[in-house]
Amino acid sequence: MATSRSIRFKITALLVIPLLSLMALWVFGASVTTKESASMFAVASLYANITKPGDDVAIAMQREHVLTAEWLGARSAERKDAMVRQREIVDDVRARFRDLALSDAAQAELSTPVMRTRFDKMIVMMGRLDAARSAVDAGVLDQAALTVEFGRFPDAMQRLVAGMTVADDLPLYRQSRAVAALGHAKDLLSRERGLVSGVLIGSRALSPDEYRSFAQLAATRRFLFSQGLADLDETLRAPFDELERSQTYQRFVTMEEQILADQGRVFPHAAWREAADAIEAAYQVTLTRTGDALAASAEPAAVATYVRAGLAGVLGLVAVVVSLVVAFRVGRGLTREIGELRDAATELAGVRLPRVIGRLRRGEQVDVDAEAPPVGVTGTTTELRDLGAAFASVRRTAVEAAVEQATLRDATGTALRNLARRSQTLLQRQLKLLDGMQRRIEDPETLRELFRADHLTTRMRRQAEGLVILSGGSPGRTFAREVPLADVLRAAVAEVEDYTRVHVYPMPDVAVGGGAAADVIHLLAELVENATVFSRGEVSVRAEEAARGIAVEVEDRGAGLTPQERDAINARLSRPPEFDATVTERLGLHVTGRLAARHGIAVELRGSPYGGTTAIVLIPDTLIAAPAVREVASSGQARVTRITSASGKALPRRVRQAHLAPQLRRPDTPEEPADAGPALTNLTRTGPRDRTDEDDEGM
Repeated sequence: MATSRSIRFKITALLVIPLLSLMALWVFGASVTTKESASMFAVASLYANITKPGDDVAIAMQREHVLTAEWLGARSAERKDAMVRQREIVDDVRARFRDLALSDAAQAELSTPVMRTRFDKMIVMMGRLDAARSAVDAGVLDQAALTVEFGRFPDAMQRLVAGMTVADDLPLYRQSRAVAALGHAKDLLSRERGLVSGVLIGSRALSPDEYRSFAQLAATRRFLFSQGLADLDETLRAPFDELERSQTYQRFVTMEEQILADQGRVFPHAAWREAADAIEAAYQVTLTRTGDALAASAEPAAVATYVRAGLAGVLGLVAVVVSLVVAFRVGRGLTREIGELRDAATELAGVRLPRVIGRLRRGEQVDVDAEAPPVGVTGTTTELRDLGAAFASVRRTAVEAAVEQATLRDATGTALRNLARRSQTLLQRQLKLLDGMQRRIEDPETLRELFRADHLTTRMRRQAEGLVILSGGSPGRTFAREVPLADVLRAAVAEVEDYTRVHVYPMPDVAVGGGAAADVIHLLAELVENATVFSRGEVSVRAEEAARGIAVEVEDRGAGLTPQERDAINARLSRPPEFDATVTERLGLHVTGRLAARHGIAVELRGSPYGGTTAIVLIPDTLIAAPAVREVASSGQARVTRITSASGKALPRRVRQAHLAPQLRRPDTPEEPADAGPALTNLTRTGPRDRTDEDDEGM
């Protein structure tokens, strides 16, 4: 079975997913913008810690390249000393570069794997300078190979610088790439200077390999120079335009073209060194100034990017907070509206309908408008307001249905009570008629039949009273004075068909109040009849005094009940439910429960030691009167006479009311012969005292 979830949980889940997506987009946008800003600041830091010191190493190595090439072209102690001194300068510059480039601050700015890989490659190329020097000292390198070895570090440096350019800012990226191209062109110019200087100092022409190397260097330098100038903006390009128009640059370009045109035939070494040194120095100054300007321009761009990132972050955070607030308010509103409907439904099922039904059972009038007001849904959700209106209609319909059902039950009960009371009236008249016939008739056989009809009519009257009780009325039989308990029990037994199997034991000398005596008789009669129906043997009736009243036990020796059945019946007896006309079994138990509840009598079924069932009836002290004072006949008991029939057998005769207390006997009724069975006396025939026969018959 699926796990039950509250509406609050489902609404929260419904809102959390888009909110999390919004927060993820906000975090992503803020991180991208922040990363872009950090990258731009990193460019400035890398320029200060790696690019600028690396340029110093490249310049020093280019100077060493020239001196080494000249020593290889024309060896002398003076040139070797100059070469060795330059090597020492290069070593010092390399040491400073390592200190800066390998610092934690510089390494932290190498933010991408590509940058770290290229940086490591550059460090390796810088370390190969020592191997190149050893090869020079051993005399195994020519001018072309020397140019290649001294170009390894600058090439690695250029690749690192290209990877350090900021690609997120397109204008700055283009300017960085242009400056990098111009820097690479300057490095190629320095290689041209070293290569040609080493050749010219030996007063010879370029070899084919040297010529091809020079031609490649010159062509690449010119391409990078023109491309870099084309990509630079006007501010950064101005110094290079000035350099390009200078006589120094034009003179170098002319000599470069002559070398290419003359197929390696060259001019004096001093002239070349003068032109190459001049353009190399001017080029370096211009390149340094442009690089500083570019690095300075990156910082404002980074600040602007940071500002944009901050604004985007703040606005995104505001959007997230507003979304959370709106989602919370909407979710809480929906939860509140649904909670109001739930509370209304709970109140209807648990409070209002039970209260209405209780009032209807007590016979009170119920105002449908007051009991079914509109549902107070205060929200603004259209669907929930419609649902509230529909629920209000359902609630009103439920209350109206309860009122209609109660009205119908009352009408049905009234009709049944009227019919039952008519039956009571007719049965009462029939009993009086039978009584008169018994007084006049002397034939034993006829009297026996009249007694049987009398007994049957008494039982029919009890069934009519049961119908009145089930329909919510009062049986109507009452007594003006207290009735002895013994008479109550004998009267109850007299209303049972198999009264001959009922044994009533001696009992306390107490009386039952007249207002409750008739109901107690009916209650005990139902229990005794139930015992005789479910038992073929003797049924015992005992009564004893208890701490809180009189306990009457009705015990049978039948098959008994299961514990589950007994518990169910005891529950119905202690708390009699509303009578259900569809349940036709054990109607006597319904009557017993109603009568017991009316007078506060406790009735409980228990198991009997004989295997049957014992019904214990506790009549409370409030229904018990003082011991009755009996006026007995002179004989001390009912007088019995026998009449001999033609066959010689004596026929039983009864003495009317002989078994009753004197206060219950009719003063105008003489004693007559008694039946051998329980006498059906006026104790069981006293009708309702508040209505006449004529009134009942006309109902």
